[in-house]
Amino acid sequence: MSHLTRISSLDGVRGLATLMVLSSHFLFQEQYGTAWWWSLGQSGWLGVDLFFVLSGFLITGILLKTKGQSNYFGGFYYRRALRIFPLYYSVLLFSVFAILVIDRQPEHLWDGYNSLAWLFAFLPNVAMALKNGWLWQTNWAGLSHLWSLAVEEQFYLFWPLVVWLMPRKWLPWLCIFLLAIGTDVREWTDVVFGHKWSEASYVLPYCRMDGLAAGSLMAVLVHNGKIKFKGLEQVIVRDLTFICLLGLLYYMVAGDSQVRGTYAALTFAGFVYLALCEQSVVRNLCETRFLRHIGMYSYGLYVFHQLLRMPFTWYIQEPLMSTGLPLYWVQILYMLLAFAATYVCARISWVLIEKPFLDLKTKKTV
Repeated sequence: MSHLTRISSLDGVRGLATLMVLSSHFLFQEQYGTAWWWSLGQSGWLGVDLFFVLSGFLITGILLKTKGQSNYFGGFYYRRALRIFPLYYSVLLFSVFAILVIDRQPEHLWDGYNSLAWLFAFLPNVAMALKNGWLWQTNWAGLSHLWSLAVEEQFYLFWPLVVWLMPRKWLPWLCIFLLAIGTDVREWTDVVFGHKWSEASYVLPYCRMDGLAAGSLMAVLVHNGKIKFKGLEQVIVRDLTFICLLGLLYYMVAGDSQVRGTYAALTFAGFVYLALCEQSVVRNLCETRFLRHIGMYSYGLYVFHQLLRMPFTWYIQEPLMSTGLPLYWVQILYMLLAFAATYVCARISWVLIEKPFLDLKTKKTV
């Protein structure tokens, strides 16, 4: 299996992860008490765990495929910069414009932990950890969700060097070690920061290494020919993943924060495995046109959905709430309209920003 070839089912996995995150952020807060479906929707933040597993798999596969080439580091960082930077920094420049022209509060540019300098340096997760809370919830935008992009960028800084230096036979053991200590690392971080379920244990890169390591481990095993995606191996992984997914679903409905640990990473690793298996229900799901389409525009959808949070509240949620419709209908309509608006922004950014730079990436690769 070539890790440089686009795999359609993984576009679907990316699309599913995106929808999970959007469903979590588009739900109204504190409106439904302990309703099971509200807890399930709120647990959509687990889509971030799925993103990290998928990213670990794809990035490690690319690194292993290009290891030993003269442009190993340069080619990798060139492609990553073309994919991430154009839209990311366009959004930040728009944020600066909004602060100076719309809010007319330039002091917000350098407002301690809320300073945009953290974002420009890809360090918002560090600021969130030090503050122990969400950031940049202003009158015009929300930018806290960009912490996950910062984790990925920080992963890109050291993982290529690790793959380059470490013998291939040792790399799986490193991934297993990172998985084994994942929960302990989070608990230690909570002790250091003096708060159980601290923001630090959720957003700092070393507290997210189990998800990235789970995907990386699978990539190494595939590259070494240890995974076949068929036969008894597929049956065992399928059954174990199904059992783990049931457990994950239970925790999501129960609203149990414990689910954020290594258990979720291993479950999603099994899910990604099944998305790569032929004649798999998971693969058939992930290869549906809708999920693959969402996966294609997932970056823009993720970036814009929280950036437009306050306009969505002013121009969609509040007018709907004033109609007198039952609350669940208001919620459904809001989610549909907010998604539609986000989708339009993502398509525009794809045409004007993302695709032109991705074309440069393709030309450079060729």
